[in-house]
Amino acid sequence: MNPKERERIAVCRVLLDIAEGTDGYASVSDCPHYQKLQNKILLTEQDFEKARDTSVLESLVVLKGAHYNIKMMLALTVCDLYSEYMVIPLNYRLVFETLMSAIDWPISFSEVLAKSKTE
Repeated sequence: MNPKERERIAVCRVLLDIAEGTDGYASVSDCPHYQKLQNKILLTEQDFEKARDTSVLESLVVLKGAHYNIKMMLALTVCDLYSEYMVIPLNYRLVFETLMSAIDWPISFSEVLAKSKTE
């Protein structure tokens, strides 16, 4: 598997995990920033299928080495998923912060939310 494919699958695994954590409340495909992410790294349904057989921890390691643009688009997409809630639960904010820390992208949920609203 080439590095770009591993990166796409890692992005998909993280998005699947986040979406599953919302108990189906939000859909990745409905997120405004997902379309940009999908177009930028050419995500496919096949990537999502392969992601189901990949561990989240392995995906975090792969994403740690990803380009900062991909990390930011992932952050914006996750923010979109969580922003579907009227009040964003503290636990989701903590999950977001943990994810960003794990992939070496030091940005807070509040910063991403503010950026998300300006785009």
